[in-house]
Amino acid sequence: MGYLVLAISLLISVALAAASYFGLKTDYQPALLALAVLTSCTVLLSFSFCIYLELQRGRTRKILAENRKLTLLLEHGSSAMLLLNTDLEPEYINYRHPSIEKLGLDHSSHAFDIMKWEKYVSAETKALIREAIDDGLTWQGELWFGDADQAQYLQTTISPVVNSEDQLRKIVVCCDDISEHKAITDRLFIREHYNVLTGLPNRQFALRSLHSAIDKCAASKHEFIIVHIDLDRIRYINESLGHHIVDKIFIETAERLRRCVRDEHILAHLGADEFLILLDASNCHDEASILAESLCDRCRSPFYIEQHEVTISASIGLSQYPQDGSDGNTLMRRAEAAMFNAKSQGGDRFCFYNESMSDQADRRLELENQLRHAITRNEFVLNYQPVINLRNNQLVGVEVLLRWQNSELGNPGPDEFIHIAEHSGQIIAIGTWVLEQACQQVMTWSRAGFPALNVAVNISSKQFIDGDILASVDRALKQSGLPAAQLELEITEGLLLNDTPAIRDIFKQLKARGVHLSLDDFGTGYASLSYLKRYPFDTLKIDRSFVNDIDNCQDSITLTNAIIAMAHSFDMRVIAEGVENLNQRRILRERHCDMVQGYLYSPALPADQFLEWASRYGEMQYSRHV
Repeated sequence: MGYLVLAISLLISVALAAASYFGLKTDYQPALLALAVLTSCTVLLSFSFCIYLELQRGRTRKILAENRKLTLLLEHGSSAMLLLNTDLEPEYINYRHPSIEKLGLDHSSHAFDIMKWEKYVSAETKALIREAIDDGLTWQGELWFGDADQAQYLQTTISPVVNSEDQLRKIVVCCDDISEHKAITDRLFIREHYNVLTGLPNRQFALRSLHSAIDKCAASKHEFIIVHIDLDRIRYINESLGHHIVDKIFIETAERLRRCVRDEHILAHLGADEFLILLDASNCHDEASILAESLCDRCRSPFYIEQHEVTISASIGLSQYPQDGSDGNTLMRRAEAAMFNAKSQGGDRFCFYNESMSDQADRRLELENQLRHAITRNEFVLNYQPVINLRNNQLVGVEVLLRWQNSELGNPGPDEFIHIAEHSGQIIAIGTWVLEQACQQVMTWSRAGFPALNVAVNISSKQFIDGDILASVDRALKQSGLPAAQLELEITEGLLLNDTPAIRDIFKQLKARGVHLSLDDFGTGYASLSYLKRYPFDTLKIDRSFVNDIDNCQDSITLTNAIIAMAHSFDMRVIAEGVENLNQRRILRERHCDMVQGYLYSPALPADQFLEWASRYGEMQYSRHV
């Protein structure tokens, strides 16, 4: 364009010079005049041409600068860009973008055919891309590149560019690298749906699978069974051997359960010591029973972990769709109710759900809820059972027994609500209340002129492990003024399974305060004789199961005699529980049992009735000696 302007300018200059030469009549020579006009026009037009060229160079520089900016944006943006012609050949590729390498392109590429990504793009995807381009529509989707070890994901947009007549002119391909995002998403999915410790699906995944199974079976009228597994005695192992041992038990248990189920079954780790198996519609009641028995066998096999031989068992509950529920939450709840029923029978067994178990589960929940308010509503009452010295028949102490007066629940007994209080953790607050009230009551009697009595209070293992038993004892003694020597804490054998230095230290500190310690229900639990040497017990209590037939069973006499002799060898006093007749008392006295308690003397009584009984008993004993 610039050269055309220059040619026109020269032609105009020649024309003006010729006109001045032939047409103008002046005193100057025509040739000189024409030359002057030609020169002047040429200079003027050349100057104009130079200005024009400078302006054009400025526009060019501006366009180049804009192109560089666009190139920078393309190269450093989040997307890799490709411009293709109608033959799917590249007209522009921003090779410097890192995602281009993941597309398998390099600078030596001379052709680019989206439809030839045979290795990475499925036939269905290629057909969808072609259909979208033919229809003038934009296709969006994910393309996967690489191998399983180094998978690369690109969020790809393929847009056709059409003219005013809807004819395809160009194709724009835009690719965003989402590999890291996909990796994070996968990790979040695994974290959200799988148990980190065992690698099994978690509760959320199990519920989703359960809902899917219900939808599938509802349409096909099929049935399936879910199996809820809860490991027994894990809490004791955790408290005695530690979390790391329990974690390894969970890992090994998960592997054992995997070997029991088929690939099409879903095995999930619900959390803590709970597992779930979702059996498909092909499994019937009998097959589920066989599987449950196999699971029990696998779980009861010893675990060998870090020089420890650990033995556990499993309580298993089973529920069936649709007989036991038409939704996932109901099926899970009823399988859990069946599991609790198995656990209440001693564990190491399985149970199928029946309707009575729901009533038990509902009552257990109601008991737990009502327990939370029992102290504030003054529903707890302490009863006191006398402890008699066999040598002189004198009243020397009382055992405190807790009673719950709740008319809505029918006044539940201790056998029903104590284990619920322990499981829910409420036993700590309840135990503290019992300890304080018992100490105050004995001191009230003492201040009223009644002879000093020892008071025995049952202490839950949770008060030792999760509560601050030392602070509770100190507060109860300080508030009541009771001498420490009159307080006796009754410990069950279950606590001794948690044989840790911390618990032994608590025992030593209690003894240092002057508090007496008693081992309750000896012979019915897990304690070994070594615990009698390891712990500073003052008293050993013979369980009523040994006493109730001592008057007609020689084996019971032999066992009782051995327990008394063993306790005395450790300088312990012996109390026999459940004495109901004179013959039982005679046999125990002949074998030098120190103290007894039972219905022969009195059942546990409220404080006012106990005071009346104690007064009458004291008068009777006095009259015998007068």
